Formats: sequence, C-alpha cells, structure tokens
Amino acid sequence: MKVLHVGTLAATAGGPAMSTYFTLLGLRQQGIDAEIIQFPLTKNDILRGEEVPVHYTKSPWEHKFCYTPSYKNDILKLGKYDIYHAQGVWQWPTYALVDTAQQIGKPYLITPRGMLYPQDIAKSNTMFKKLSLKLRLLQDLNNAACIHVTCMDELHHCRKLGITSPIGIIPNPVEIKKYPCYKQDEKFRLGYLGRISRRKNIQGLIQACINLGEEMKDKELLIIGDGDKEYMEELHKLANQIKYGTIRFTGFLNGKEKDEALASCSVLVMPSEFENLGNVILEGLVRKIPCIATTGSPWEELKSYQCGWWVTYNQDSITEAIQQAINTPHKKLKDMGERGRELMERHYSVEAVATKMKRLYKWILKEEEKPEFVY
Repeated sequence: MKVLHVGTLAATAGGPAMSTYFTLLGLRQQGIDAEIIQFPLTKNDILRGEEVPVHYTKSPWEHKFCYTPSYKNDILKLGKYDIYHAQGVWQWPTYALVDTAQQIGKPYLITPRGMLYPQDIAKSNTMFKKLSLKLRLLQDLNNAACIHVTCMDELHHCRKLGITSPIGIIPNPVEIKKYPCYKQDEKFRLGYLGRISRRKNIQGLIQACINLGEEMKDKELLIIGDGDKEYMEELHKLANQIKYGTIRFTGFLNGKEKDEALASCSVLVMPSEFENLGNVILEGLVRKIPCIATTGSPWEELKSYQCGWWVTYNQDSITEAIQQAINTPHKKLKDMGERGRELMERHYSVEAVATKMKRLYKWILKEEEKPEFVY
C-alpha cells in the first residue's frame, strides 16, 4: 500500500510535525509505503526526523493561503498512490491534494487538526473561513473517504458544521523511549511547551503564578516555545509583575536542549481554551511528568489515570490546579508520572496509533471490516 501525505515535518511546526512524522514512521514500520510532500524548509529549520521519505514542492507565493501553481503537478509527478491524506484545512495544499486524488480516482482523507473547532474559526479570518466552507471546503470534506480526528469533541464539531462523511477517531502518537535527561534539582518548576499564540492562554498561566503570590517563592515557570512576537512582548511585560518566584522564556528548543528543559520540570501545563489533543501532554506524560489541562481538551484521562489535573477553563480553576500541584508531595508527583507513562505506552505509542491508521486505510480500500473507532 502506498500513501502520500500533504503537510510538513519541519521541526519549527511543533506538534503537528511531530505527530505526522511518528504516524508516518509507524506506518512504514508496519509495511506501508508512507511518504509526504511539503514546502521547502526555511533557513535554519530542520526535519522532525530522517526516516520518512520527503518530497518537496516549490515555495508558496504567500504564507496565508500557501498557494503555489505547481503543487498539483508536483504531486502527480510522484506517481499514483493508493490513498492521499491531507493534514489541515483552509490552505491550498489540501485543495491540491483533493483535486489530484479526484482526478486519478483515488480516495483521500483529511485531518482537520482542530481547525474546525468553532473557537478556531472565530479567532481569525472568520469570514474567509466561512466563505471557504460554503464555496468548496465542506463539499471536499463530505467527498472524503474519511475524516480523521483525535477526539469525540472534534467529531461533534465536524458534524455540527454539516460533515456527513465517515469520521475516524485516532489520537496522535508519541515516541515511547527512555529519555536520558532527568530532573537535576529540587526546585519546583512549572513548564509550558508549545507555540506562543494567544489562543494558548499563556497569559492565564503567568497570571496564575502572579496570583499565587508567596506560594511561588523559590518556584519557577519555564516557557518553552516561539511564535507571535507581539504576544510575546505582552507576556514579558506581564511576567515582570511577578513578585515571588521567576518566569523564564527559553525560545524555541529542539533535541537535547528541549529534553533537558522538559526534564527540569515538575509539572507541565496546557492552559488553552480548546485543543483537539495537545501534544504537550503526550510529551510530558511519556517523560513521567504530571500535567495540567483544561476541559477544553480531551484529557479526562489525566483525572481517571491519576496522572494530572483536568480543570475547567477559567482563571480560578487553572490557578487552583497549579496551587494543588505545588503542594503535592514529591513522592506523589513521581507516582503520578509513572501512571502517565503507563497510559502513553498502552494507548498512545507509535505502534498503537499506526495500527489503527493502517486498519482505517485498509477499510477505505475495502480490505477490512469497518473499525470500531469509525463513526
């Protein structure tokens, strides 16, 4: 079986690149010829990994719609694939993939990556997105062999938009391995890992640390990531208001530097209003770090597996969860981390996720019965 993905494996793309890479890697390990086509890397960027074949198209004319006239021909030049799989919506590469698949009579899938959540549609370019849905995107989604989402909430949002095609729920994978870096000090350190974006509510995390006052004494908040420069300036100004403890911005980290930074954290926090999954939780739990997430994300398992806190999205709840984490004995935090690692090994490993994706592909090709995770 040959499968072509449209997306990116650029390390600076963060979670989407990580999950795409490990999904493709897992598929290849199970005998599927899975490849990807993407735009060229920007200066100083690197691929998320080297074990997946990458094809390059020409750079886009602009970076909003990401249009380049050669994209469809670049896909066709690679030859025929059994299945075509687009990562994301709104931009030209997905439309180019759909056009190509339909032209040669092959099935295609679309992974929205949380972009069809009502909050995401409302946060920016709302009229463009609504017009796109009306004029073309909804039709492309309904003609897809399947829509791939990561949780039941995302499925419900898709149905409310009028998507009638089959929807498969498969989480993002995380690499299960031994991490060589371990916490070297006794300092309690909160961590944030991800893009610096307003929708991530990083200001709410900083405000929580400010609100805790003396309880943050000798504690630290580590913010790992890069992104919106204007928002970053606002965060720095807010961070300067803290009277107890410290707030440190590292910028984008990768490889050993990222591993060392994460290893120094006692608890990771994902304070977003909404997430279709949130790879920071995967990155934390696989390293045995307890996590805090809001109920705008599908992480009820933090509560049921007793490996973190799953709290309502508001300032008081986020602050209270951090306060509880600070006051949790070291031994209990360690036990929570062990349970988190067990959860990752059981349900989120590269092998487990790739097995589901392979079953989904085989069902689309009429080689297997409909999987139980397809609705």
